Amino acid sequence: MSENGGEFSIIDRFFSSGEATGPWFCKGVGDDCAIIDIGASRIAVTIDMLAMGTHFLPDAAPEDVGFKALAVNLSDLAAAGAVPRAFFLSIGLPKKDDGWVSRFSRGLMELSRRSGCALLGGDTVRTPRIPKADENSPAVFSITAMGDLPKGMGLTRGGARPGDDIWVSGTLGDAYAALKYRWGHWAIAPKAFEQLRVRMDRPEPRNALGRLLLPIATAAIDVSDGFAQDLTHVLERSRVKARVDWDSVPRSEALRSLPEEQQKEASLSGGDDYELVFTAPPSRRREIFEAGIASDTLVTRVGTILPLESSDSALTIYDATGGAVALKSEGFDHFA
Repeated sequence: MSENGGEFSIIDRFFSSGEATGPWFCKGVGDDCAIIDIGASRIAVTIDMLAMGTHFLPDAAPEDVGFKALAVNLSDLAAAGAVPRAFFLSIGLPKKDDGWVSRFSRGLMELSRRSGCALLGGDTVRTPRIPKADENSPAVFSITAMGDLPKGMGLTRGGARPGDDIWVSGTLGDAYAALKYRWGHWAIAPKAFEQLRVRMDRPEPRNALGRLLLPIATAAIDVSDGFAQDLTHVLERSRVKARVDWDSVPRSEALRSLPEEQQKEASLSGGDDYELVFTAPPSRRREIFEAGIASDTLVTRVGTILPLESSDSALTIYDATGGAVALKSEGFDHFA
């Protein structure tokens, strides 16, 4: 790239500056979903493009690829508090392989049926040829998913207020730890890896929790690029800062079996969790715990939203001694 910055600077510089035009009012570009008013109805729409070799390892099971391709879109709907209704699928394949596509479809439709989100259309193309490699570029998948919202409602990244609690669903870091093991970077016991692997290959979107949070939370985002990076998106959009307690960050038993520095890297900077990070006033704590019980989802309070001053860092994470936790990386960015 000739300019500094990564994928988020591209979005901000070239695609977030204009006002929406046309008869459908939209809250704008930059949240997990576009929230669109169409007459008396309100819908949430999201789109994700995923590529073999970037989002999936080349030897990933086709069933897992299909399941996860839809799951990451349903997770965006969860962050908006929307009920999944329908999706559209486009696939680019390097070659025709009916066996692979059949298995991909099996995983995709398993989650489609479970979530009540119907496949309504799509397209299939062959990926372009790479002349020097004498082969076609890897498979790519694009899904556009849509969901219902009550009139006038919908969670975004922009509503966090000073005094709000910061919450996390589920546990963080498992998928990243599984990837580090598969890359040969970390040593993990077989039993622990099996637990981590499931979180990487078959993430569970938190749609039931997201719907229950709709009248409670002030802001929300799903963790796709790393907890610290995604929470920072909320802070920037809401123009606030945050203090997070490292010891409160929820981690699975499998992740806690690793050295603490690896736990920090995985749960704070690693992506692919597809958990929800959300904010809410302290007065709503009981309702949030009840929403967690009703949706069978762990919810954990990890920090506090504070007023932003011009010289402040947006996000500070502290350990039990009161010392600041240094982040090994800022999170995933396609072009960084």
